[in-house]
Amino acid sequence: MTPTVLTAHYSITLPADYDMTGIARRVADRSDPWDRRAGLLMKAFCVSEAGTGTDTDTGTGTEGHNSYAPFYIWADPAEFGSFLTGPEYAGLCSAFGPVPVRTGVVLQQHLGTGGASYLLSESEPLGPLTDLRATARAEEARHRAVLEDPAVHSHVTELDPATMTVTRRTLLHEGHGAPRPKDGVRVLRVLHLSRPPRPTNSQHANPQHANPQDENQQHENQQDTQNQST
Repeated sequence: MTPTVLTAHYSITLPADYDMTGIARRVADRSDPWDRRAGLLMKAFCVSEAGTGTDTDTGTGTEGHNSYAPFYIWADPAEFGSFLTGPEYAGLCSAFGPVPVRTGVVLQQHLGTGGASYLLSESEPLGPLTDLRATARAEEARHRAVLEDPAVHSHVTELDPATMTVTRRTLLHEGHGAPRPKDGVRVLRVLHLSRPPRPTNSQHANPQHANPQDENQQHENQQDTQNQST
């Protein structure tokens, strides 16, 4: 059976006058273990910053504030569970208080290589659908169209089946300037992008451009540095 690929995301709202250099130092100090994290396909350490054009989070009540908002893609749900029940999540909550984590099932994904500059996300409620086959076909076509833009580093489409909401997340290549904000699109700046290496043993060597069913991959053994918080 092919493993399910999951996304996880949380957004910690911070005051408009919060010193975001502290977040940048936190990421610099703690990102290294995530570059080798078992079960992880990608983690984007993201922020929005008040007054810079990246503080547009329409409809969430955080407009005009700073935020720390990492985004994860997990190839191994068990490792995601270990994150939630281990010292990493405990350290996060110790620093910022209780942090709700939103999750989704990946419908489409293309994960690029190299650095990234910005992450754009938009969510669309689907309503009371009982048949998602047409939605899946439409999202596949949209996904392929997005990838035609050479500025796109990665693109992920996820479904929250509890709320029947589709979220599309687009990473732009490193060096790309801040995109112009659009209604309903959240713009986050990427401080660091972790992409743990693929194994070099007999495990599957899958292409980067694939549906999640093709991302049947294992990662290196988790390092004992896992006691680092996010």
